[in-house]
Amino acid sequence: MSLDANDSSPDLIRWTFTVDPAHRQAIESHLDDLGADVWVRDVDKFQVTWEEPEEGLEEVVEALWAIHGTPFEVTHEEFRRTGLHILEHHEGDDQAARDAA
Repeated sequence: MSLDANDSSPDLIRWTFTVDPAHRQAIESHLDDLGADVWVRDVDKFQVTWEEPEEGLEEVVEALWAIHGTPFEVTHEEFRRTGLHILEHHEGDDQAARDAA
């Protein structure tokens, strides 16, 4: 397994994968211990997110494969903050918008 290095580290990663239901609890516990946010639906479909993940994600996936007993496909998505905006409403804005129209 190989993840391409990027110039800037991601603000959030999301993994999506499906496991054998017999190993669900062990995999979920392992990810919880690492501090990931874990959602499981239909007993075997995982969605895992980390904010500002640490290095060593390849080792985490390899540990999950070891727990599972066989490798499984993991979709890895990275998200970077491209902008942060705070939008606020001020009482006078409504009247100013009506006056401008």
